[in-house]
Amino acid sequence: MDRSYGTLFAVHMTEAFASAVTVTVPILALAAGAEARAVRDRLRRPDNEWEKQFEAHQASHEFDPAKPPSEVLQYFKDVPGVSKAYVAERMLAVASAIVWLVVFVLLAITELLSLVWLALPVRAGGGLPERDLLPDGLKKAVAPKLVGTEGRGFVKVLLSELEGALERAADKAEGAKEQTPGAPEDGEPPAPA
Repeated sequence: MDRSYGTLFAVHMTEAFASAVTVTVPILALAAGAEARAVRDRLRRPDNEWEKQFEAHQASHEFDPAKPPSEVLQYFKDVPGVSKAYVAERMLAVASAIVWLVVFVLLAITELLSLVWLALPVRAGGGLPERDLLPDGLKKAVAPKLVGTEGRGFVKVLLSELEGALERAADKAEGAKEQTPGAPEDGEPPAPA
């Protein structure tokens, strides 16, 4: 079935294009994840020169939080400074991680939009694919009532009941964990009848 009627992000969306996006996006997401892991590895790499300087500082100074605050502050003032190149590398790694996070989120959104577009039926007569996942009759009957004051009250009651059900389930699970008197302990065989 040719569904080349709609546009999405100024791209003429066809079924073949949507299928290709659906296959390609997870591969790109895996690549983004690999790059994010590489960034994490760069952030874990220590500055060996600074570590040597700090060991020398540690040999002559001892950190003692029981000392007066001025001496504790002096300890931190005397700690050797981290090189500017190391700080720049860290800042670039963090910025890179943020960029890859944005790329990953955009890829996920693209994937979901493509999957939804592929799942939507085409209207008779060759129009645009339907954008709603709810049937029109249900939407027309329920939506206006849910938007009103009564609908908000219903949602609050529904959430309250859900919370109560979760609490009851948690209480029941905790009660099942408690041993009854005279019951065999874990790992013990039951007493013969």
